[in-house]
Amino acid sequence: MDRISTSIASYPKTYARSKSRSLTGILFSQTTKLLFIFLCLETDFSIAYRGVFLITHSLLLAWTAAVMIFIFAAICYQFRDILLKAMESIFPEKWVQSRGWLWLFVAIGLLFRIAWVLGFPATLKSDGAAYYSVAASMAKGVYSGAFWPPGFPMVLTPFMMVFGIHPWVTILVSLLLFMATCTASWLLARELAGRTAAGITALVLAIWPGYITICGINSKEGLIAFLLPWAMLLYLWSFRSSRMCWPLLAGAGIFVGFATLTQPSCMLFPFVILIIELIRRTSLLAGLGRTMAFGLAMLIVILPWTYRNEHVVGRFILITANGGSVFYRANNPLANASYSPEGEIHLPDNVYEADRVGYAEGKKWIAHHPAAFAALVVRKQIVYLGDDGIGIYETLKRGLRPSEGLYAGAKALCSAYWLALWLILLMASGKLFAKNPWWIWYGLCFLPVVFQWAIDSVFESGSRHHISDVAFFAVLVGIALSSETITGLPKSGKLVI
Repeated sequence: MDRISTSIASYPKTYARSKSRSLTGILFSQTTKLLFIFLCLETDFSIAYRGVFLITHSLLLAWTAAVMIFIFAAICYQFRDILLKAMESIFPEKWVQSRGWLWLFVAIGLLFRIAWVLGFPATLKSDGAAYYSVAASMAKGVYSGAFWPPGFPMVLTPFMMVFGIHPWVTILVSLLLFMATCTASWLLARELAGRTAAGITALVLAIWPGYITICGINSKEGLIAFLLPWAMLLYLWSFRSSRMCWPLLAGAGIFVGFATLTQPSCMLFPFVILIIELIRRTSLLAGLGRTMAFGLAMLIVILPWTYRNEHVVGRFILITANGGSVFYRANNPLANASYSPEGEIHLPDNVYEADRVGYAEGKKWIAHHPAAFAALVVRKQIVYLGDDGIGIYETLKRGLRPSEGLYAGAKALCSAYWLALWLILLMASGKLFAKNPWWIWYGLCFLPVVFQWAIDSVFESGSRHHISDVAFFAVLVGIALSSETITGLPKSGKLVI
């Protein structure tokens, strides 16, 4: 009788906790869905707005174009079932079930890229030229700087030591990275949703105009695009295999560690892992432990370069000494949301002092101008999402000086493809979230995109930065256009929501 009384007495508290957890789960679920749809709509807006504004410099015309794109997106969404079924019919399951289709799509992608660099040979400029110069110095054994991130030059250096210091070596590396990226994306899509999704993913990457045209410009984003999907693939395998859990988790951290040497902002990537762990586990302690193990593996890759900096430069520099200058140029009264050579004040000529002063001045400006910073955040997001033609710009506009018609047509093709990908994701949003458990594709493929979007909202933005996530975009489209169910549920995985 006492037990019954105790049970009855404790029922309101138990019910309240259950109801609270249920409400929290519903709120979380709705927030994640709204974020996905918001990013789709913001990209649609940014493509139209930025594309028209860069041509006309008219706010009225840019807003008009954005409204028209919203109307077009609304029409597409209204007829989404018909449009998605039509696109799915292009990719029957038997057509892409064989692994042989992966190699066919890789071959097609290689042919497109080779044709591009032969037809439109690019002269290395800006960052591409700087990374080439650093790699050449490393190959000669004379590099003593700490300004540029070392990851990409480290990859180029062995090839230069074997084949010599020639610009065409960068093209060879780019082609190899494409092959490895396509393979990782195919494997990730297959693990998540089967071979049909994997085949579509490989095709999306193979014919992606914006991704093709970076082949000749020595872009570090091509390396990050290779590292991140392999990291997430190993991470997925880590919570599907109890026996190999920790080695696979360490392998994922090692890949992201090298991505951090290539792009230091990836140092914050463990937050992505922690969010995924919170989504898939009920134990906070277990999630924190796995995240810490992931971060430790990253540090194992990073710290040898930190030691090298201490030994060569004579001061503690974790990776590079350019973060402060970049941060200030992105957050000052003269910031234009993209690259600018200098801010309102001239930073010290000493790169190490400029690094310290840059962070301090940038933080000070943000603290004293929150409204201006908020407006700048939106502008940075538009720059990040609104263009997919960095390869066209670097190759044609800054290099070959082609006719206006050729340049405009090439840019329009890149923008149309980029827009089409996001329209597919918008139309398939309901279908994607209906693929239970949806949190797997959301965590592994969409959260990395949100991560880079958030970084570009604060630091220096640029359309080249979303090239780092091409694999994730392609996998999402592959899942969206596949009729298969999600197959990547870990055997022991638990859903929090």
